Amino acid sequence: PPLCRVQQHLVTSIADAKNYTITDLAQGFSSMWLTQGAVAHPNYLRYFFLESTALCHLSTSHTTAIHAACVEFEGTGILLCGDSGAGKSSLAYACARAGWTFVTDDGSFLVNNRRDRLVVGNCNHARFRPSAVELFSELRGREITQRALVSKPSIELSTTPLRNIAVSPTSHVNHVVFLNRLQVKRQELVRFPTEVAKYSMVQMLYGIEATQSIQRGMIDSLLDDGALELRYTELDWAVNRLTRLADEGR
Repeated sequence: PPLCRVQQHLVTSIADAKNYTITDLAQGFSSMWLTQGAVAHPNYLRYFFLESTALCHLSTSHTTAIHAACVEFEGTGILLCGDSGAGKSSLAYACARAGWTFVTDDGSFLVNNRRDRLVVGNCNHARFRPSAVELFSELRGREITQRALVSKPSIELSTTPLRNIAVSPTSHVNHVVFLNRLQVKRQELVRFPTEVAKYSMVQMLYGIEATQSIQRGMIDSLLDDGALELRYTELDWAVNRLTRLADEGR
């Protein structure tokens, strides 16, 4: 796998002397050199070079990247935030199966310089941990993949052929919810410290200072109404509680 380094406005992703990318964030330009051997492996090429380079420009020049899933119910968008393993993908997909609109399962991008909290995401794809087969029967028998043999094993699912799932590439966010499935004594939806939520989101920012200043402002605006924490152990309960939040605003 390439080794990524950021130095001010320059981002380098270097696998070896013949396979690397150099990105200039100030100029909005990338140069990529690849051997035929690298190009012969589509997953390696896509994950480590093509997609990562495109997302580098998107998340440092045009949007503010949020490590969150996004779903929408009757016009109310909700970001599902949390660390890896918090259950973002599973809960987002469970919401979609229950009639919500699926926007993205992991990477949400808040469009910069807007006041309407517009988030864009990849609604055509969802990725699950292998244990998700116990939750969703349609995942059984599907191939377990590991991106370039270095990422976590996962089951990748295209939402395009799923007729029972409504999808949209955008949503206007009304609520920010952090997920907590660890040591839960009582299932509940409670307030989450705004400063902790902000700190979690700011950690993803990188690039030139002028853009980061805009992104910090976008995060402040996103958290104007604060954040919530969903403590849960049962997936159905979590979906129902989020539906109530979307309906009643609390």
